[in-house]
Amino acid sequence: ADAEGPVRHAYHLIDRFDSASGLASMARTTGYTATALARLVLSGRYRVPGISPPEAVGATDGALAFVLDHLRERRVRIDHTAERG
Repeated sequence: ADAEGPVRHAYHLIDRFDSASGLASMARTTGYTATALARLVLSGRYRVPGISPPEAVGATDGALAFVLDHLRERRVRIDHTAERG
């Protein structure tokens, strides 16, 4: 929210079977996300010990952009929309 009121963000992930690698969309989207989170932890950018829910990771400065960039680099399409609600 800002001075004009709350903002609703929606992210739509679109992926398909990768015939070049033989990887199914489910394997790509879950595996690449897990890899991005592991890299986030190993780089020291996320330092919370123990198990964290996704929203805790996403609330960390730069974490969401890091994960989304990681996925986009691997040709996973993510569309973002924002609207005032």
